[in-house]
Amino acid sequence: MLLAARSPLAPSCGVGSGRGEKSWRVLGAFPTALYAGHPEHGVLAVVTSDGLALPTAWRLPVASSQVRWGVGAGDPLQVGVSEIRLPHNTIRAVRTWRPARVHPCGARARGSGVMRDDWIEDRIGRGPGLTPEGDDEICGALLVAYAAGDPHLSDVAHGLLHRTTALSASLVAAAIDGYAVPELVTYADAALRGRPTNGLRAQVSHIGHTSGSALLRGVDHAIANLTIANLTKERLSA
Repeated sequence: MLLAARSPLAPSCGVGSGRGEKSWRVLGAFPTALYAGHPEHGVLAVVTSDGLALPTAWRLPVASSQVRWGVGAGDPLQVGVSEIRLPHNTIRAVRTWRPARVHPCGARARGSGVMRDDWIEDRIGRGPGLTPEGDDEICGALLVAYAAGDPHLSDVAHGLLHRTTALSASLVAAAIDGYAVPELVTYADAALRGRPTNGLRAQVSHIGHTSGSALLRGVDHAIANLTIANLTKERLSA
């Protein structure tokens, strides 16, 4: 048996036996992560200790070299209240962990417009894979919007989640509330406060094939817009 820590952002899995359990399907199985979807409960992610600490995931204390999922995309998956039953093993959630979340950056930025509606509408769902590149940019920008206390971008994103993959939608939804992988959160917090970010940028850039650079673009673009908006407001009030 594999013991896991479950994020409070993970979907509720208390679907019991029978029809609910059989509705879970594997979306993707990779060395460091397993993704399963349910039409009502959303996307369940399980990550190994050497995988990305996705804010919505169940986290295992063991590396990918010690895990055998035994399932592939399209396979059914049995999920109970606190267990995931694999062909050769069972994963049981025995505790919780706290996902990384950006910090509010103060009243100075509140009320500032971070991005235009057409920016997010143009990017949502754009790009191949379970997490399209356009969505990664959106996640980066949403962290800035959360920190700046600007709900508008979040409202737009909520209405467009149906236009992307189930996994990506779950990560965009987490970013709406300020949650993301720790490397990105640390970078966004530092960049918003004008602190050195060179080493932090490198950590984020190594995420996935294109995800890291896209996440950085989203944060940087949103901060640039936020700065321009604040400067404009200061000039108008001077």
